[in-house]
Amino acid sequence: MAAIHFIGPLKRRGNYYCIEFPRFVSGELHTMSRIRVRGTINGGDYEGSAFPTGDGAHFILINARLRQHLELKEGDEIVVILDEVPAEELS
Repeated sequence: MAAIHFIGPLKRRGNYYCIEFPRFVSGELHTMSRIRVRGTINGGDYEGSAFPTGDGAHFILINARLRQHLELKEGDEIVVILDEVPAEELS
């Protein structure tokens, strides 16, 4: 899979913060399931999962430690550069 690149705002959903993928980016994933990803968020290392929203998109969670390290707050524009983690690396 080619790298995932986009810019989007940090959003709060209930008790957590996330970045939603644009629909066209999620469409290129060819899955509506959770996938493992790694890369950078505003230049900081990121490894986690992209979760389906149920309406054709995906999102990634941004935990408090990463938000504090990168000094992110709700509404900030985030540069996302990710790759899918190959299945053979998941063991």
